[in-house]
Amino acid sequence: MQSWYKRWHDNDHHAYIHWIVLVLVLLLVWAAVSLRIQDWMSFNDPGVSVNLAKARAQITLDPQTQNIKAGDKFSVDIILDTASEPVDGVDIYALHYDPTLLSVIDDDSDTSGVQIQPGKIMELNAANLVSPSTGTIKFSQLSQGGTHFLGKGILATIHFKALASGTAYLKFDFSERSTVDTNAAYKGKDQLSKVVDGIYMISPK
Repeated sequence: MQSWYKRWHDNDHHAYIHWIVLVLVLLLVWAAVSLRIQDWMSFNDPGVSVNLAKARAQITLDPQTQNIKAGDKFSVDIILDTASEPVDGVDIYALHYDPTLLSVIDDDSDTSGVQIQPGKIMELNAANLVSPSTGTIKFSQLSQGGTHFLGKGILATIHFKALASGTAYLKFDFSERSTVDTNAAYKGKDQLSKVVDGIYMISPK
């Protein structure tokens, strides 16, 4: 008994069927390639515009977390990154810490009270106040003469002493687009989109 394949192969229309299948395969390949080319042309069409959201300023702490021992001294930098936006004034109003766990070391013995160490990204230090009783830090820096800061740099450095074991938090007061709390502004408009708080684990001596 002849197999079905041999009977089909010996059929007079066998060659035509092969050609029809080949043509169908070629048509499918051509359609796929054409679609890819069309997608590529659309992607590279000068008339197509893509609006990417601009990065905005943020204030972070460095380090954002650290393990230390009671009695140790350590420092935390307040970092300003303006991203793509200029800034002519920054307010830290305010940064909070637990005064039972941390003590701020004064960086200016010639001035009454307790101060943190200013950075040099802008010329004028408008405010530099630490309240040891409430655990509150307020700091402001402004540019002068119509200048502005664009980029990333150290706004200020806080030197701490760990007093006791526990988990110490550094937390900014911040509401986006507000200039009455922590902000980074240009011509009176807040550019700050984000703040990053800190957490520090203090172990016993």
